[in-house]
Amino acid sequence: MDKRKPHERQTPLTGIACVLFDLDGTLIDTIDLIYRSFDYAVKKVLGLSLPRKRLLHNIGRPLRTQMEYFSPAKVETLMAAYNEDNLAKHDANVKAYPYAAATLRWLKLETARKVAIVTSKKRDLALRGLEITGLAEYIDVVVAMEDTARHKPEPDPVREALKRLRCRPQAAVFIGDSPFDLAAGRAAGTYIGAAYWGPFDPEELHAFNADIDLGDLSELRRWL
Repeated sequence: MDKRKPHERQTPLTGIACVLFDLDGTLIDTIDLIYRSFDYAVKKVLGLSLPRKRLLHNIGRPLRTQMEYFSPAKVETLMAAYNEDNLAKHDANVKAYPYAAATLRWLKLETARKVAIVTSKKRDLALRGLEITGLAEYIDVVVAMEDTARHKPEPDPVREALKRLRCRPQAAVFIGDSPFDLAAGRAAGTYIGAAYWGPFDPEELHAFNADIDLGDLSELRRWL
């Protein structure tokens, strides 16, 4: 079943020189890994068994912010437990989404557009995921958790990527699977693209009235 809203009001974007992507849930599929690591941490530290939707409620924001949602008093312990599980299983549980490599290759080699990653993940793990999935060679800039004081849904990481790419907001589109991505792109003045294959309910993405809606990454060619 197609989770997107109708495309009636959407038309191809013109003048796009730079394409920005979220990482987890947009280009690389780590959602089950992240869910299992949250489940492990919350059970180990808090003795709780929480539903998947609640565990993934803040996915796309920095890990500390996500852990504060579960227990402000035990953030450090929760983060340590999460990292213990996640880092041990990371490399064997990371894969690119369908059409990710082909779409990035098309953007870089056939259309000569600049490509950036805007993620709330730490830089070393973000780069590791890109290398494992074979996507790193197509990326010009990575803006990670360490690069800005404020994070998505604030516009700062998107603006930082635009600055490094030397790209005007009006010439960029930011594509992400979470409400935090879409809010950050909108606040930074870029076009926004909603990726409907992530863990969020479609209604949460519909609310942003994105400039383009994507059922998979191959559809990006239709809109650029």
